[in-house]
Amino acid sequence: MVREDLTGQRFGKLTVLKELGGGRILCRCDCGREKEFNKSNVKRGLAKSCGSCVRRHTRRDLIKDTTGQRFGKLVVIKELGYRRVLCRCDCGNVKEINKSHLINGDIISCGCELKKTAIKSREPKLYKGTDINKISTATATSRSTTGIRGVSYDKRRGKYRASIGFRGEKIEIGRFDTIEEAAAARKAAEEKLYKPLIEEWKEKKPKDEE
Repeated sequence: MVREDLTGQRFGKLTVLKELGGGRILCRCDCGREKEFNKSNVKRGLAKSCGSCVRRHTRRDLIKDTTGQRFGKLVVIKELGYRRVLCRCDCGNVKEINKSHLINGDIISCGCELKKTAIKSREPKLYKGTDINKISTATATSRSTTGIRGVSYDKRRGKYRASIGFRGEKIEIGRFDTIEEAAAARKAAEEKLYKPLIEEWKEKKPKDEE
């Protein structure tokens, strides 16, 4: 199952033709060449073309006035000299750009597309007020002293404390003599509170999230 099918979407000069699985996709470049890519690199804008068709700049290219010309989402509004140009992005942002990077196709926006992708990737999958991504992971946070999510050590009482967060509320499960007992209690709470909600979300989620 592909979690996010990019088929038909465009990234720079690349159009996604097919999901290959294993984090790989097949793309067609504007030049007509088809090539396999790492899916993450394409989404993050690290791969914008097949790499073979990009025309490297010449000294004449750098000297030529590019005012008014469009490069991706950028339109040159002023030559600044010293191989720098001022561009306006389709999003409205105005930014100074290295001219050689612009001509080579290395830069196609002010950075807004990368920001959109980054923000989207961090968006929580909310269902009934609960972040499904958050409750689906068993990884403990960096602040954990036990390495087990929802389990901490109470030094004052000499006990292991188990707790769980659900729908904005922190629920105290109890204190235990051993870390194994605390971990088991936390796991039982996850099975009771998290598992039914996760399974319900999987059944009802839109196909484009699969």
